[in-house]
Amino acid sequence: MTSMSKGVDAMAASLDFKTLLACLFFGNFFTVMLTLAYRSRYPKDGTSLLFLTAKILQLVIMILLLLREYREFKVVLPCIILLNLAGGTAEIFALLKMLEVYSERIKRIYYTLTGCAALALLLLYLLSPDVPRLIAAASLAGALLLIYPAYMLCWKVKKTPLQEIMGLLYGIVILSMFCNASRLVYPPPEGSPIGEWMQVFFYIGIYLLMFLGTAGFMLLSREQSYAELERAATYDELTGILNRRAFVLRARPLIAAAAKEMAPFSFLLLDVDHFKQVNDTYGHDTGDKVLRDFARRIERQLGNGDLFGRFGGEEFAVLLHRADEEASEEVAERLRRSVLDATIDGITLSYTVSIGLITIVSGERVPLNTLYKLSDTALYQAKQRGRNCVVRSHGYTARELEVHS
Repeated sequence: MTSMSKGVDAMAASLDFKTLLACLFFGNFFTVMLTLAYRSRYPKDGTSLLFLTAKILQLVIMILLLLREYREFKVVLPCIILLNLAGGTAEIFALLKMLEVYSERIKRIYYTLTGCAALALLLLYLLSPDVPRLIAAASLAGALLLIYPAYMLCWKVKKTPLQEIMGLLYGIVILSMFCNASRLVYPPPEGSPIGEWMQVFFYIGIYLLMFLGTAGFMLLSREQSYAELERAATYDELTGILNRRAFVLRARPLIAAAAKEMAPFSFLLLDVDHFKQVNDTYGHDTGDKVLRDFARRIERQLGNGDLFGRFGGEEFAVLLHRADEEASEEVAERLRRSVLDATIDGITLSYTVSIGLITIVSGERVPLNTLYKLSDTALYQAKQRGRNCVVRSHGYTARELEVHS
C-alpha cells in the first residue's frame, strides 16, 4: 500500500460516521438553542420559523441516526429519509425567502420534487434496503434540490461578496453529493483509494452544508438586516427616493468637487401646488398617490448623475451636477411640464409644481443650507406669481452667498 493510500485510510478513519453524527448533532443543537433565544425577544417571521423548523427536523434525524448505531429499528431509516427531505426543503425555503426569490410557483415545484424524491427513496428502500445505495440516492436528491438556491446566490440576485462565496460553497456541496451519488452507477471497488477519497469528499460536503446552514445563514440574515436598515435610513418610505438626510450627505461631495473644478451646478426646490386641497378634497390616500406619481415623473426626467430627494411633505429637491443656467432652465421647464395632465387610478387629476432654481459657479464651497434658503426665496416668488412656474435666484457673488449661509 502506498503512502497516499495510508494517508487516505487515516483520514477516513478520523472522519468515521459516529464522529460526523456527533458533530452534526451538537452543531444543530446549539443552533436551535440560539435561534430560540433570539426569537424569544425579537419579532417572529416566516423565514426564521422555517429555519428553526429545518434545524429541529435535522436534530431529530441526528438522534435517530445515533440510536440506529446502537440498535436496529426497521422504521428508522424510512423516517430519516422523509425527515431529511422535509428539513432540507424547509431550509431551502428559508434561504429563498431571505433572498426574496420565494414564490408560490417555487413552493409548488419544490413540493413536487420533494414528494417524488421521497417516493423514489422509499421505493428503493423497499426493493433493496442497501444503506450505501440509499445514501447515494439521497445525495442525488439533495444535490438537485440545492441547485436552484446556489444558482440564485451566484448569478441571479443582487450579489454581495458574502452571497457569491456562499453560492460557490453550495456548489462544492452539490459536487460532493453528485460525487457520492455516482456510486449508484459506478460503485468503486471496496477498499480502493478512489472510494476512500469519495467518502472523505462527501463528509467534507456534509460538514460544509452544516456550516452554510448555520453560520452562513446567520451571516446572510445579518447582512440583509443591515441592508434593510440602510434602505430605511437612505430612502423615503412613501416615494422611494432619497430622504433629506441622504440627499444632503450625497450632495456635499458633489458640491465640493464642483467648487474645486470651478464647474457649474444647479439646485432646484420643487413644491406641489395646492397639495393641501388635494388631501382635503380626495383624501390622504390619494394625496400619497399624487406624491408617488410626482416622484416617478420627476425621476424619469433626470440623469444618472443628478440627485433627487424628498425634503418633507410636498417639498422636493434636485441637484443637477455640472448644469449651467441654460441647461438647468431647460431641465426645470421639463420637470414642470412632466406633471401636467397626470392620471391617478385611471382618473385625470391635474396638479402643478412650482420650482425655485439657483445655479452656482464658484471656487468657494457653498453650504447646502445656503442653496436651500436662496432657492426657497425663489420658490416663494413662484408661488406669488400664480404657481406652476420656474423662478431663478441669480446675481449672487461668492461674498453674498456667504452672507446667506
